[in-house]
Amino acid sequence: MPDPQVAIAAEIVDFEIHGIGDLNSSLFPSGRALSASIEVKIGEHYHVFGGPSVFFSMPNDGSDFFGHFVMRCFQVLGVKSTKEMEGLVIKAIFANGKVTAISSIDGDQFFYPGAEFEILEKGKEEAEE
Repeated sequence: MPDPQVAIAAEIVDFEIHGIGDLNSSLFPSGRALSASIEVKIGEHYHVFGGPSVFFSMPNDGSDFFGHFVMRCFQVLGVKSTKEMEGLVIKAIFANGKVTAISSIDGDQFFYPGAEFEILEKGKEEAEE
């Protein structure tokens, strides 16, 4: 994991939920998935944290990366709604051209989706054995 001491200030611009596939049905039949992302501004540039290129979840099928992403964002940022995120100044770890972790500006607990999702997936695999 990158060193949190090299975190930089960023501003949350938007929180977005992504539907992957045809989501016309409110039941999300098999083959449909959800993802979420946070758009952050670092300096004059905009970057995406999370999103379909990082994770997606099929509702009621396998690990709930979508729910985990939303829950952990709320936890590390100290908010109770996505609306509270907009305009929030945070700390971000920026590595390899991507935002890989976030934390509240006054906190030291970072959310690294890649690492946490790997642990969730391993836990699921071990539970199935």
